[in-house]
Amino acid sequence: MRSQTSLALLIFLCTCVSALLITPANLPAQVLTVSDELIMRTDTRYDLIGQLGGQALLLQDRDTKHLLTAYDRNMRQVWEKEMELRGKNIRILESVARQDGTAFYLLYLFRDRGRNFLQLDRFNPAGNLQDSTTLVDFGVFLTTPEDDIIRSEDDTKLLLLVTEQQTKVRCIGIDLTAMKTLYDRELTPDRFFFGEDFVQAELTNEGEMYFIFQRDNFRSKRKEHKYEVHRLTAAEDANSFELNMGDSLTYDIIFRYDNLNRQLVAAGLYTTKDFSRADGYFWIRYVPAGNATARPVFTPFPVNLVKNIEGNKFNKKQPNIDELSVSNLVLRQDGGGLIITEKNRQLERRSNASRTQIVNNFGERPLVDYHYDEMIVFSVHPDGAPHWSNILHKKQYSQDDGGVYSSYLLMENPSALRFLFNDEIRFENTVSEYIVNGRGEFDRNSLFNTRDLNLRLRFRDGIQVAANEVILPSEHRNRLRLVKMTYEVK
Repeated sequence: MRSQTSLALLIFLCTCVSALLITPANLPAQVLTVSDELIMRTDTRYDLIGQLGGQALLLQDRDTKHLLTAYDRNMRQVWEKEMELRGKNIRILESVARQDGTAFYLLYLFRDRGRNFLQLDRFNPAGNLQDSTTLVDFGVFLTTPEDDIIRSEDDTKLLLLVTEQQTKVRCIGIDLTAMKTLYDRELTPDRFFFGEDFVQAELTNEGEMYFIFQRDNFRSKRKEHKYEVHRLTAAEDANSFELNMGDSLTYDIIFRYDNLNRQLVAAGLYTTKDFSRADGYFWIRYVPAGNATARPVFTPFPVNLVKNIEGNKFNKKQPNIDELSVSNLVLRQDGGGLIITEKNRQLERRSNASRTQIVNNFGERPLVDYHYDEMIVFSVHPDGAPHWSNILHKKQYSQDDGGVYSSYLLMENPSALRFLFNDEIRFENTVSEYIVNGRGEFDRNSLFNTRDLNLRLRFRDGIQVAANEVILPSEHRNRLRLVKMTYEVK
């Protein structure tokens, strides 16, 4: 306990000195508080549940044991307990913390007498069981089903998609507050194959589901390309509508339901010829209560933006961008949005050593290089008209790590967005941020260096627990530490 306090004090001092040396005078200081190490077994999966009752809760999911660990505000471990869950062969699907911090839920599958059941348990911040219910009796699975979980924006509803056969999907809506199912229906769209056609599902705060899949996203059928959306509620049978894409093909897309403005929006990248390069971005706005047909609004990339990104590879006859994907869509209060894109690619290669052994070892696994580079943010008005766009430069390269230390964590508050990321993917690394306001103005700041701190931060797996605070996992060689980063106003 004493060494833990000393470490936290050392990191606090190092961070404050770093902030004084390399950040502007008006930038809040970053205070890091680091937990002791946990040795993670190879069969352990972990999940940051959130901050409840002034404690950060970490769930460790092992094959036969499920541990809940609590950390106080100084990231000292205060208790750990084994969760008493129902049945055998337990597989945890999702953990959800209530936004008021009074409880959390575990949704999981268990087996009893050869049958499979869906269970929902509610716990208080001390990890004590408050309520429990068995939601669904699945019976015997003939095959191992695929499953996907979608949350509502306010964390009060869940949607579980279960796919045993690729031509149909079982949709189970769950009300966490009421501890009950809202609906349990099966979708069987015509000419549908889940693994190839499914795009995304969205869930409203009221529990309505939007199930989205694509049609004819091929060059030979470009003019027939569209998205089919199936809407399902607790009170109504599923109904569907189409979003036609004109004569453009979709390079990448993301959907969001806007609970404030009660509309389904989509944003993405489009191409007219080459699926390896995007020509621009598009915006779709569908208002269920309105009668107007939703039509995509296409915007070509600004030429100067493409020049800045492509450099020497810029082709004025085809001003497009390769290796770009949509990573997030942030909704604006006026019904518009911020489309966040990121350049990324994976390259497989073999080392010289593996090449010499390939004759004798056909199972040699290639090395994988991960590149996560520039982020481009497009701000769009509700009608799809462009507002502003900006490039946030970064270059991240790693090898054979799944890219888990790359990309960024987005902190949201009403005045600005913060993009937190590792400058370089190595043990001694500088952590940086971009601060972007609603007008598109931004600053880049170096926050601290991980030298001598023994940290390898996984920003993509971090969670925001307050307007000025995030909790990040730091993982290296099966050793896990939790890092709380707090912005303190000077």
